[in-house]
Amino acid sequence: MSNPAFMSVCFEGEKRELRSLYGKMKRLQERKKPLVENGFYYPKRWLGNLVTRLGKDWREVFCRGTWSSLKLYSDHLYFFTETAWNPPIELLELIRQRYPSLKYYYSAEGDEDLQFTNDVEGRYFTARYIVDAEPDMEYFDTIEEACQHLQVCIGRPVEPTWDGLCKAAEDWNDDNPDADWQINIKRFEVVTDE
Repeated sequence: MSNPAFMSVCFEGEKRELRSLYGKMKRLQERKKPLVENGFYYPKRWLGNLVTRLGKDWREVFCRGTWSSLKLYSDHLYFFTETAWNPPIELLELIRQRYPSLKYYYSAEGDEDLQFTNDVEGRYFTARYIVDAEPDMEYFDTIEEACQHLQVCIGRPVEPTWDGLCKAAEDWNDDNPDADWQINIKRFEVVTDE
């Protein structure tokens, strides 16, 4: 069984190209049968269908997953992917090749050490920290917000730094080995596509 990777994607650019991409994806997910037979749980929204529709062989582009939450806004196109192991960055590059005016932004999550975004300015994806503590996993834009949240969860002060956040979580986990849950702290790496 593979580990899932999740990615939120926004494309922006010329409206004509945004509408064209949206139309392709919308028609694929509304077909009676998938464009390419596959064994995915949402076979019409399998990323391989999109790769094929964009003129590439699905065996040559990483597309092991599906999309959902497709939405066209006035200035951008949004969708969400769930894939095996890695986010489908190769597919985003294929879309950009087919639609040269489009630029993409994403926020991706996977295994414990896989959280990254290329949205340097926070245009669409502002979260930079995750605090996973009972009862929920919460996302925060700043280290101060994350530390304040953890402080409420554990009932003691948390130094508003990355090291302070990690130490507070580690100390709580060490002090509560028999708890039904552990606190997990994650940070999004900001990457550039250049």
